[in-house]
Amino acid sequence: MLVDTPGPLLFVEEVHRFPPWHRQQTRPGLALVYESAAGQLSAPVGGYTAGELWWRHPRRVYGVDLTRQRLQVTATRADGERIRVTGVARVHDPVAVVAARSVDGWRDCRKHLTSLAERPPAQRRATWDAGDGILLTDIETGPVPAGHAPDAGTEAGVEVER
Repeated sequence: MLVDTPGPLLFVEEVHRFPPWHRQQTRPGLALVYESAAGQLSAPVGGYTAGELWWRHPRRVYGVDLTRQRLQVTATRADGERIRVTGVARVHDPVAVVAARSVDGWRDCRKHLTSLAERPPAQRRATWDAGDGILLTDIETGPVPAGHAPDAGTEAGVEVER
């Protein structure tokens, strides 16, 4: 089952014992997190082999996006100044993402970037740990060049780009 969300959780799949050789394939930028029948989570590098799937018999496998997400928001401050805030979001703990059921991780990062627009420059940190296995780094703020028109998708003074 594909997960239709803006977050790092890409899919959830029930694991069946038959056929025992069928398993979700790993690829660069994807972590497989397995949930045991007891609810324990594990993320072995490269996923489980067919034999390990048979022996461990996990009940679910979750696909977690490990690619770096370049995020940018443009917000209008209370004083009318338009400011652009950018950052790079990435998963640093795929097990924590699944444990937190973080299906809106990238959206949460965008909300944090938007909230930074209202803070004084001294209170804008370059890194933010979302607490659910996601880290937002390389946060930068700057003014929006004059004449920059908001996109059609602008909501409440905030433009979102990915």
